[in-house]
Amino acid sequence: MKNKVSVIIPVYNRAHLINETLESIKKQTYVNWECIIVDDHSTDGTFELLSELSKQDSRIHIYLKPDHLPKGPSASRNYGLTLAEGEFINWFDSDDLMHPEKLAKDLVALEDETIDFTISQSEFFGKNTPIKKYWNQKLLSDQPVDDFILKKIGWSVNNPLWKKSSLVKNGLIFDEKIITADDFLFHIEVLNKNLTPSVINETLVYLRVHTNRLNEYKGKAKFKCYVYAYIFDNVKVIRMKTINTIEYK
Repeated sequence: MKNKVSVIIPVYNRAHLINETLESIKKQTYVNWECIIVDDHSTDGTFELLSELSKQDSRIHIYLKPDHLPKGPSASRNYGLTLAEGEFINWFDSDDLMHPEKLAKDLVALEDETIDFTISQSEFFGKNTPIKKYWNQKLLSDQPVDDFILKKIGWSVNNPLWKKSSLVKNGLIFDEKIITADDFLFHIEVLNKNLTPSVINETLVYLRVHTNRLNEYKGKAKFKCYVYAYIFDNVKVIRMKTINTIEYK
């Protein structure tokens, strides 16, 4: 159990939910983790609450995002990565929950030196009946870049456990100009760089359904073909034509 996992959480105005998220992390059967929480200058007492919770568990670390960084979860995640001491990274959202064995199961898969990250399944929960049970029924395919863009496959930002060395080697960070759907773009870049995943066909993350999942960062991101043409040197014309209608909410 020598390998440390750094769970990195961007947070803003989650005083009513963050404790439940942290409880799910504290219940992990794998205990060698640290939780780095980057507060984006909350106005509801989130930072003060987290400061008290960190006193109860030395593995929980709360930081106020530096003023010079852009608003939004992307910059918070990137900043958290610079603070991480773990050999493994798990981005996580401040309103969702981990299965108690998530980290343990992920780490078993990552014992394979050829694997860069894990993929597992997410299920939605909440007071309202979700439109769909899973984030995506299918997690991987033989054409992962195309199919991820077209949403034929997919997973949430919470699911993968990453080898930090793979992220650093490939220069993978979140685009800080994007407020929502930053994870969508991040995962496309990961697949385009041919990082190797291990698929765990189990539900290891629970996504909370509520009205203000991104209320603090209102709006939605539209991805047009020229965005992908800018990112990839080998974009196919057929792909550009197809994804022109894709909108990520």
